[in-house]
Amino acid sequence: MEPSLALVFFLSMLASIVGTLPFGPINLSVVDTSINRSWRAAFHFSIAAALIEIPQSFIAIRFNPTVQQLLQHNLWVKAFVVVFFVALGLVFFCRKPASPQSKKTKLKENDFLHGLLVSIANPQAVPFWIFILAFLKSAEYLDISDHPPLFFLCVFLAGVACGKLLTLLFYAFLSQLIVQRAAFVSQWMNKIIGAILIGIGLFQGMREVLAL
Repeated sequence: MEPSLALVFFLSMLASIVGTLPFGPINLSVVDTSINRSWRAAFHFSIAAALIEIPQSFIAIRFNPTVQQLLQHNLWVKAFVVVFFVALGLVFFCRKPASPQSKKTKLKENDFLHGLLVSIANPQAVPFWIFILAFLKSAEYLDISDHPPLFFLCVFLAGVACGKLLTLLFYAFLSQLIVQRAAFVSQWMNKIIGAILIGIGLFQGMREVLAL
């Protein structure tokens, strides 16, 4: 018996929320955008990230065995993950806090494009969805083959995008709330975000070295 479309949407949205909650390059970039630019800029960034999550989860569905083998045995992919996190962390850590004048200038930047680029470069998305699909199948909640019915696939991907968007907007709202109550946080936010990303990158690198 096939699951209802409502259940498919709910499970994919819930999985997307769970995957977006832990600190990573996308949600930390949303926090940075919300604090150093504006809520509107963070909204545009979040929409772009949610749209990119759709093809990334589709790749996990359609090419699961191939991608899984590539991720497990390709050292270049693992090295890229480490370099990506550390490099992005250094960019945040070394960047000076935005002044009111620079915030006005930054409003002209294309935050949607920024969201697209950061999301495309994010190395975590496809492996996460491979894991989620395997978990849903093993727990007998949902079994998505590599050629699911079109309407079934569309509902699943819609849930993925909605979960991503809602979680990122929650981060943007929360960061605005914190800054309004503690203005000094914005002065240190770049270094906090940078330190978290560098820490994630170094942890990934150490884990891969120990696994050799």
